[in-house]
Amino acid sequence: MTENSFAFRLKELLEHKKLTLQAVANALDVSRPAVHKWTRGGEIDYEKLRKLAAFLDVNWIWLRYGEQARQEAEASSAVEIPMTDMRRRYTAEIMESEARMKLAQEGARIVTWEWNLITDDVTYSSNVEAVYGWRIVSNESFWKHVPADDVPMMNAAYEESVRTGKAHEFDFRLVQPDGSIRWISSRATPVRELDGRTVKIVGISMDNTARKLAEQSLRDQQARFRAVFELTSEGMALLDGKLRCESVNAALVEMVGGDAEALLGDGFARHFADAEGRLRRMTRTRPRATFAAELLRDDGSKLPVTVRAVLERSEDGASYYALAMRPA
Repeated sequence: MTENSFAFRLKELLEHKKLTLQAVANALDVSRPAVHKWTRGGEIDYEKLRKLAAFLDVNWIWLRYGEQARQEAEASSAVEIPMTDMRRRYTAEIMESEARMKLAQEGARIVTWEWNLITDDVTYSSNVEAVYGWRIVSNESFWKHVPADDVPMMNAAYEESVRTGKAHEFDFRLVQPDGSIRWISSRATPVRELDGRTVKIVGISMDNTARKLAEQSLRDQQARFRAVFELTSEGMALLDGKLRCESVNAALVEMVGGDAEALLGDGFARHFADAEGRLRRMTRTRPRATFAAELLRDDGSKLPVTVRAVLERSEDGASYYALAMRPA
């Protein structure tokens, strides 16, 4: 560390003013390790540099570049560039575009963020508290709200991204002030300098809680349906619009004999050949029907059954049949 360096001047100032690293970190809303890195020659971004200089009550150019740079900056005069009509129009367009982007970002509840891997500083867009449920100003204030089970997965994704230079995406959880869980979907990509060194990760995050809850509700409904489907004493089968079997329950397998796999696809139709016409007519008339039929068992015998059939159609126009059978 030379005497004409940012790190040297910073350490001298801290000693002179009797300031601790933690005091500086608290004043600038950064981590203590970040301040420590600055005193060891680590990089500091422009915004943090200006805040640091203001806190220490010194000229920021002197703090970062030394006395000669400060004198040269004071000696130079700014060149006044006239505001032409074209510049005014471009300036207005830029401001309008930024305003539209901010409005869209806040309306879509999308957080933009940037993690400086050199200083460990992280900056978020102004809507982070509305999306995350917490005011996040540093990595410390972020990680303490992440459930411990999610941390290894997230760190592994970050490490892999830094190592390979490839983007990553994952969903993680945040514990809310009321104890509830909010799901966040994160997509990010590393940024490398010309020498190939990864210096930051930039990304976007959005609230994904509604979709996660809907997926969980769907899984719960499917589990309940499967329980009823399997436990009912009637033989049940689900067929697609072309009468190919997609699912059968244990009761139907017992009626026919053999195993469930043999009944899937076109297998069930071979045991239920006389019902095809009845089911086809349901597409042209009423969507519900009850009729008598016969099941051809694996041992060659025939089992008379009473069939209740329902024809359903999904929003995209696809149709499927639900059949319930019991011995006649």
